[in-house]
Amino acid sequence: MSENFKILVNKLNSFKLRYYSFELLKGTLVSLFFILVVYTTFSVIEYFVYLSSDVRKIVFFGFLIFSGFLLIQFIGIPLLKMIHLLKSIDLKTTTKIIQKHFSTIEDRLLNIIELNDLPQNQYSNELILASIDQKIEQLKVFDFNEAIKFKDIKAIFIYFIISVLITFGIYVLNRNVFIDSTNRLVHFNTTFIKPAPYNYKLENTQLEVKKGESYNIKMSVEGNELPEIVYINIEGNNYLMKTSSAGVFEFEMVSVINPVKFYFTDLKYDSEKYNLKLLPKPGITKFKTTITPPAYTGLQTQLLDNIGDLQIPSGTKVEWNFSGIDIDLMYIIVNDSVRIDAQNVNENYIISSNIYKSTNYNVFIQNEVTQPELALSYSIDVVPDLFPEIEVEQIVDSMQLTRFYFKGNIGDDYGFSHLQFHYNIDNSDSAISIPVVKMMTDQDFYFAFDFLNLNVKKGVVSYYFSVTDNDAINNYKTTTSDNYTFQFPNTEEIYAKDKEQFEKLQANIDKSRELAKEIKQDLNNLQIKNMDTNVSDWEKSQMVSDIISKQNKLEQLYDQIKQDNQNLNNYLNSFDEKNQAIQEKQKQIEELLDEVFTDELKKLMEEFNKLAEDFNSQKLNQLSENMNLTLEDLEKQLERNLEMLQKMKVEQKLQEVIDKVSEIASEEERLAQEIEEDKNFEETEEKVSKHQEQTKELEKKINDALELNKELKKPINFNDFDEEFKDVDKSFEESKSDLNKKSKKKSGESIRKTSEKMQNMAFGMQQMLDSNSKEENMENIENLKQILSNLIFLSFSQENVLAELNGIADKDPALKQLNKDQKRILEQSQIVKDSLYTLAMRTPQITSMVNNELLSMEIYLKRANEEMQEALFPNARVSQQFVVTSFNNLALMLNEALENLENQMANSQPGDQECEKPGVMESQE
Repeated sequence: MSENFKILVNKLNSFKLRYYSFELLKGTLVSLFFILVVYTTFSVIEYFVYLSSDVRKIVFFGFLIFSGFLLIQFIGIPLLKMIHLLKSIDLKTTTKIIQKHFSTIEDRLLNIIELNDLPQNQYSNELILASIDQKIEQLKVFDFNEAIKFKDIKAIFIYFIISVLITFGIYVLNRNVFIDSTNRLVHFNTTFIKPAPYNYKLENTQLEVKKGESYNIKMSVEGNELPEIVYINIEGNNYLMKTSSAGVFEFEMVSVINPVKFYFTDLKYDSEKYNLKLLPKPGITKFKTTITPPAYTGLQTQLLDNIGDLQIPSGTKVEWNFSGIDIDLMYIIVNDSVRIDAQNVNENYIISSNIYKSTNYNVFIQNEVTQPELALSYSIDVVPDLFPEIEVEQIVDSMQLTRFYFKGNIGDDYGFSHLQFHYNIDNSDSAISIPVVKMMTDQDFYFAFDFLNLNVKKGVVSYYFSVTDNDAINNYKTTTSDNYTFQFPNTEEIYAKDKEQFEKLQANIDKSRELAKEIKQDLNNLQIKNMDTNVSDWEKSQMVSDIISKQNKLEQLYDQIKQDNQNLNNYLNSFDEKNQAIQEKQKQIEELLDEVFTDELKKLMEEFNKLAEDFNSQKLNQLSENMNLTLEDLEKQLERNLEMLQKMKVEQKLQEVIDKVSEIASEEERLAQEIEEDKNFEETEEKVSKHQEQTKELEKKINDALELNKELKKPINFNDFDEEFKDVDKSFEESKSDLNKKSKKKSGESIRKTSEKMQNMAFGMQQMLDSNSKEENMENIENLKQILSNLIFLSFSQENVLAELNGIADKDPALKQLNKDQKRILEQSQIVKDSLYTLAMRTPQITSMVNNELLSMEIYLKRANEEMQEALFPNARVSQQFVVTSFNNLALMLNEALENLENQMANSQPGDQECEKPGVMESQE
């Protein structure tokens, strides 16, 4: 590098320093000018306009960015290039700047730089240097610094001075334009209110509200000029405020859920901005209720969502599980007084309690910034466990009046623990458990009880049912049914009832017999009227209707007789133990009563009833004749039944006396032993006096039985034992006298003597009763044999007539003799009939089947006799065949009855009280 080129380079570097100094001065003036202009402009605008915070924020940061950009661009970059911190312009660029100013230089300066940059090995170094020196010599006349003239920034300086003067003038006139504006622009987050002719005054002292609640903002305006309309600006939206009075405005924010920024404005002047602070309000978002009823109810646990009003059984455990926000404390108030705090478990609040009665409950919540406040209010309806219910119906066993059947119904809310039958005797209560299905809330039960199973057989027994529920919480509740009483009748009451009912039974049987006679007489009258042509069919129909009415009455009376007899037997068997013979006889009497109204009689009555609808004279005559015979048989059977009932009653009363005498004799024997051991004279004397009274009553009963015995067609041979009773009564007096004297030995001997006399009297009575039965059975056997023999004779006689009639001509003279023979058989049958009726009066073995066959025999015998007389021989032969059949059937039945009587006589032993009664037949196995 030549010396000239170095000088050239130094000159260019000097030019570059001048160039950057010029650029730095120029940039400083431009930057200051624009900064001053922008600052002054926005200060003036802010001073008069009062920009909003957001705009002021933009202006502030925009001014800083703009100013920084100017300073960097026009001052910072040139300065850094000038001090070579940044790359400055190279020599070629510098030559181009110089060439723009010195046009005569043309490209010579650039060529010098380019020649210097050529590679040395490409051209001759000397040649290049010579060329560079030559060109440098040509440029020595130029001063490169003249290319940069500082006067070129004169215009910029003038603008800068003008802006400074304007800014200074504004400052002199009103320095607040810059001071206030700058302050407001720098504090862009602060709200600055443009001065107005009046002032906004917020009346609220605390700008705090709980979340979700409403907040009422109250503001007043003070000044010379008051606005008529004021708005509240909330989050950029204007809302008209309500005028409450002159210069006073209000606005209610409903359900505030977020913090609120607001200010007041009349669309011309704004107030300062305010912040409404949101306090955390506790709140319940959801809850679950778990209902656990008491175990005894059998109800399942329930889980309810957001349901607070409950209906639950008493004693139910209720657990509430609450979820919420901003809650620090929770509790419930039950019955307006009892507080139950919640437990915080995993940010859930749990409360549990056992509820026994209906109540209201309130849920309160609070947090660190609030007071306790009511969040929820509900009610609990407790369904009380009611007392169990019981209804009982009782039915008396018609056969055993001491046996009762009970049907009941029990009901409860949830079930039962037990059901019991209680009976009370002499204020001593006993109970029998009855099985129940414990968890079935409504059920029927059945129970049977026989009061004979009790240890007592006298007095009054009160009884009732009790049912107890399964309410363990309330110590089990019990309900009792209605209270009932059962009274065992004493001996006098049984005797009076027996006498009353038997007299009623006798009266009804007599009425039935009289009514049967009336019907029979009415039938005879109807037959006579039927043959009279002057009597109208209407009158005959009326007579038929009257007979039908009496028939119906007879049937009703008959049913009443059977029912009364059965009721009496049931009553006596229930309260007064009878021996097997008497019970067997009762059964036979009932069977006889059941067979009084035969099927034949019922059929005839039904046929007769049809005459009321369709009167037929010819049919009436035939029907009336048959009914006469049937009613006659009915009358005799009723008479027989009455005789049998009276006879049975006499035997029953006598047997009762005999049994009671034996019982008293046994008790006297026991008293004799006791007095010899215990010496309890007073108590023994009372018992002896009681036995004496009972014996007198027995004597009276024997007399009553003998009075009834006199009414029998064939009375029982039985003494009144008057002397024996007097002797026993005398012995009682001696016993009491010895007891009164406190003589142990004599008392025992006299009491034992009384016992022996009573035993002898009972034995004598029994022997007499047994003797009657045996004598009667023997007589009945003889009668049966005679009747059976007569029946067989009549049967053969009828068969002979039937055989001779089969092969005889219509005009054969022998028919006359056959008519006589048939009539004689009819007459002789009456002897058999009367004998059988007489025997049946005292022999129950002669059953209704015998009577039915007897009736059938009589009907067909009369029919055969009439048909023979009218020469209706074919019809007569049919009737005669029926007669033979009836004779044979009767013979078989009577033969069976005879065998039973003979067996009974053969099996009976002296003193056997089960076979000694007249007419009683033991059933043979």
